[in-house]
Amino acid sequence: MLSSALAAAQDFGQTDPYQSKFKEKASFQVKFRVPEKGDVVHLSTKNPVEFIKDESWEGSGDVVIEYQDVKVQADRARYIFPTDVATLEGHVVIDQGPTRMTGDRAVFKVKAKTGRLENATADLAPTYHIVAQAIEKIGEATYHIEKGIFTACSLPRPAWSFSLAEAVVTLDDYARMRNVAFRAIQSRLPLLYTPYLIWPTKEDRATGFLVPGVGSNGSRGAYLGLTHFWVTGRPTDLTTTLDLYSKGTVGLGEEFRWTPTPESAGLFQGYAIHDTAATVCVPLAEEPSGGNGPCTLPDGSVGAFSRRVKNRWKVRLEHVSDDLPWGMRGVATIRDYSDQEYLQDLEGSFALNSARQILSRAFLTKNFGDDSVNLRFERSETFFGTDVLQERFPSLEYFRRTSRIGSTPFFFAAEGSLSELYINRGTGLPRGSYGRADLHPTLSLPWKRIPWLNITLKGGARWTGYSDSVDEGQTRFVGSSFTREYGEAGVLIVGPSFSRIYEGHLFQFGKFKHVIEPRIEYTYISPVSDPARIPEYDEVDLQLGQNQIRYALINRLLARPADPKQGGAQEIASLEVSQTRAFQLPQTLLLAGQTFQPLVTKVGPVTSELRLTPGPFFQFDGRVDYNTQASQVTGSSVTAAVIWKTNFLNATYFAARPVLAAPLPEGSPSPNSDQFRIAAGVDLVKSIRIDTQLNYDARQKLLLEDRSLLTYRGSCYSVFLEVRQLRLPPTTRRDVRLVFNLKDIGTLLDFHQSLDKIFGP
Repeated sequence: MLSSALAAAQDFGQTDPYQSKFKEKASFQVKFRVPEKGDVVHLSTKNPVEFIKDESWEGSGDVVIEYQDVKVQADRARYIFPTDVATLEGHVVIDQGPTRMTGDRAVFKVKAKTGRLENATADLAPTYHIVAQAIEKIGEATYHIEKGIFTACSLPRPAWSFSLAEAVVTLDDYARMRNVAFRAIQSRLPLLYTPYLIWPTKEDRATGFLVPGVGSNGSRGAYLGLTHFWVTGRPTDLTTTLDLYSKGTVGLGEEFRWTPTPESAGLFQGYAIHDTAATVCVPLAEEPSGGNGPCTLPDGSVGAFSRRVKNRWKVRLEHVSDDLPWGMRGVATIRDYSDQEYLQDLEGSFALNSARQILSRAFLTKNFGDDSVNLRFERSETFFGTDVLQERFPSLEYFRRTSRIGSTPFFFAAEGSLSELYINRGTGLPRGSYGRADLHPTLSLPWKRIPWLNITLKGGARWTGYSDSVDEGQTRFVGSSFTREYGEAGVLIVGPSFSRIYEGHLFQFGKFKHVIEPRIEYTYISPVSDPARIPEYDEVDLQLGQNQIRYALINRLLARPADPKQGGAQEIASLEVSQTRAFQLPQTLLLAGQTFQPLVTKVGPVTSELRLTPGPFFQFDGRVDYNTQASQVTGSSVTAAVIWKTNFLNATYFAARPVLAAPLPEGSPSPNSDQFRIAAGVDLVKSIRIDTQLNYDARQKLLLEDRSLLTYRGSCYSVFLEVRQLRLPPTTRRDVRLVFNLKDIGTLLDFHQSLDKIFGP
C-alpha cells in the first residue's frame, strides 16, 4: 500500500444475524475539561534549591508544577519565569485532563502546555499507549512522535502494535504516520507495512479510505476491495467501492446516506459489475450437454445454466420521514436486481442468497383519531420455478379501527381501497393491468351481562369491483368487468370459565391459578358467484363463501411470584384443543399450475397447541393437526428455546402430510416435508465462543444451510472465523470469512474466501 486511511461508517439495513459481531467501531476520542480560571503557576518541592523572584526557580525531590488543568511532577526541575520554560529531569510525569505523558527528561512550556519528552510514554483515553524515543506536544491536542510504537494493549508486551518512524497525532482529528508496520504476537511478527498511513483519531465520521477487503473466489479469482468514505456534510456522507478480481471482473458501487432532520433518514445503494462468471440461463442448443443444471427461460421453455460474461447491477433505496407536514409519515423501501441469479452469485448475506422474492414498497400514511388513510405503492417479484410479478401503482386505502358508535352498545370498523394492479404469472397464466375497488364495513355488539360469559355478535358486508376478470381456467384476462358481493355474520362465545387456585412452589412462583375456558365461534360468509373469474392478487380476493363453526377448549395456567417485588401474575402455560366444522364446503379458488390440491372437507383437523413460558430462560411451543377422517397427523411443529447467561439454544421442527384431493401424477414432487432448524451460541471458555445455525431437510436427507462462527476475544483484539455453506439444489455455495478487530481501533482485516462450487451435487 502506498497510502491508506481508515474511517468508521455505520452499517445500514443488515439482515445477517452475525454481521453486527464482525464490525467494531473505532472510539479514539479525547475531551479535555474546561481549564480552571487563573493565570498563576504553582511551584512546590521537597528540597528548594534556588528562587529568584520573577526570574527563576529550582527544586529537587517531589517537584510539582501546577497550572490550570496541567500538573507536572519530576525529581528535579528548573523554571524560568520570563520564558515560561520548565526543564525537568528524572521520572517526569505530565498530566492534562485524561492524558498522561511520562519520560526521563523534558522541556515544557507550562502556560503554553507544550513541550518535549525523551524516552517517553503517553497514555491517551480510552486505552491507547505510545512508547517512543521522543514525544513532543506541539499544540493543545497535537503530538509529534519519533521512533515509537502505538497500541491499545497492555504494556510492556502488547499483543499487537504499530511501529513507526515518525508521526503527528492530533486527538479528535487524524494521526499521520510514516514507515508504519503492523506487528502481532507480542509485537514480534510484522504483518503489514506502509510508508505512509493516515488514521482517524475521532469518534465521529472521518473522510478517508476504509480497510481494504481481500479474499478470493473460485470463479472470479483473487479479490481486492477498495473503499473510500467521504463526509460530504453534517447530515450526509458518500461511500465509493471498487471491487477488482484477478480474472477480469470489476465492480463499482456507491452508497449515499442522509439525515436532513432528526426524524428522517435515508440510504441509496447502487452497484454495477462487469461479471466474467455470471450465472445465465441459456437455451439448451447453446449448452447441449446440460450445462450446470436446468432452468426455465422467459418463454417457459427449458434451458440450462451456464457461466457467461454479463453486465449486472443492483439498486436499493431506503427512506423514512416521521415529520412530514400535517402529521403524515412516509416510508420507502425499493430493491431491484438485473437478474435473479445475482442474489446467489454476488450477495454476501445468506438471507439474500436464499431469497425467493424481491419486494419494493412505499407508503404515505395519515392517522386521525380512529381512522387512517394510506397511499401505498408496491412491486414484488417472486421466483420459485416460475417468475411471478405483481405491482400496485398505487393503492389508496382507508382503515377505521373498531370503535364505539356514540353512546350506543354497537362498535363499527371498516376498510376500503382503490387500487391499480398488475399481475404477470408467467407463460399460459393471467397477465395484465386492472383496477379494483373494495369496501368492507363491519358492525359488532359485545354482550357481557354475565361475569363468566362473553358474547360478541358480528355482521358486515363486502363489495369488490374489478375492471377486468379472468377466464374459468385462470389462464388469461377476458376484458370483462366483474363484481363480488357477500354478506357476513358471526358470533363469538367465550365461557363459561372455571378456575381454581393452588398453593405451591415451582421455580420463582408461589401461587397458581388454573383456568378452563371454552370458546365457540360461528362464521358465515354468503357464497360468491363465479369465484373462478376473480383475478387473485392478495388476501382481499381470497375471502370466499364459508358456513362453519369452530369450537375450542383452552386451559390456562397463571402463576404469581412468591416474592411480590418480582411482579404480578403471568401466564406460564396454555393448552388449546380446537376443531372447525363446516355446514357447507367452503368455496376455494383453485389456481392453474398448482402442483397439488389439498382435500377440502366439511370436518377440519383436530388442532392441539401447547405453550410453556415458565420464565425468560425457557420457552416451548408445540402444535399438532390430526385429520380424523384420514386417521393421520397432517401437520406438526415444535419450537423450544433455552437461554442461560449469554448462551442460548433454539430448536424448531415442522412437518406436513397433507391429504390430497387426487393422486399426484407419476414423477411429481411429494408435498410432504420434514425440516429441522437449530441455532445455538455457547461460551466455551471466557475468551472463546461458538455460534452455529443449521437447517436440515429430513425428507431430502440434505443439510440445506450450516453456519458456524468461532470467536476469540483477547485482551485488546478479537478474531472471528466463520464457515458457512448454503445448498439450494442445484446450487451449492461455500464461504469462509476471517475478521480481525483491534480494541478501540476497529476492523483491520476482513478476509473472504469463496469455496463455491456453484452447481454442486
